[in-house]
Amino acid sequence: MPEKSTAVILQKDENIAILTLNRPDRLNAFNVEIRDQLYEALLSFRDDPTVDALVICGAGRGFCAGADLTEFGVEPSVIRKRRIRLQRDLWDEFRRFPKPIAAALHGFAVGSGLEMAMLCDFRFAAQDTFLALPEATLGMIPAAGGTQSLPRLANHGFALEFALEGKRITAAEGYQQRIISKVVPNEALLETTIEYMKALVRKSPQTANWIKSLVVYGLDTPMEQGLLREQTLMARSWIKKQEQRAKQAGSL
Repeated sequence: MPEKSTAVILQKDENIAILTLNRPDRLNAFNVEIRDQLYEALLSFRDDPTVDALVICGAGRGFCAGADLTEFGVEPSVIRKRRIRLQRDLWDEFRRFPKPIAAALHGFAVGSGLEMAMLCDFRFAAQDTFLALPEATLGMIPAAGGTQSLPRLANHGFALEFALEGKRITAAEGYQQRIISKVVPNEALLETTIEYMKALVRKSPQTANWIKSLVVYGLDTPMEQGLLREQTLMARSWIKKQEQRAKQAGSL
């Protein structure tokens, strides 16, 4: 049975954890509650040995409409959000999450909703999905890492134009610009995403984690350091494989 909460639903499909943003009446917009529950869920699944990968999706008409603007301008809420942001950096937890993460987008992925998806490793989008970073049109700056994650996916010129203009693009256009990993039929979105993640980690979840850590680490370090880390983890994986073979031989 799924474990239900006010803003996030937690489920598992075999070894894949599924987080469903569950504020459909507010288009799954981020507020303090949803931020708190996502943070706790990431920590829980990060340390759960029965979970090898993670899928994030949204309930209702779309994935996520970004920040809940009804919280803006209310001083206690703003102060509280800043304190939570310092104590619980949700976006950094996404960035540092050691297991593969995929976002399953439908309807819309806007503002911090799209930024969260861009912090994931893969983004599957239903055909009807549109994407946007509208913050600049409101006199604001994307606050969930979008200025850094977007140019790491798309080319510099498009990233700057997309963030400055705040225009909407389709899932197909997002695929062309390398923001979206794969466009799938609406009715097959979640199933396709989950099955892809199962296949990704099926042979060796630990190897998937190591490869992800190498790729992420290499983005922020000189190649020499990245190669050194690769050699270290390669040796560790070889030792682990030898131990597994010895264990199997001993059981015969």
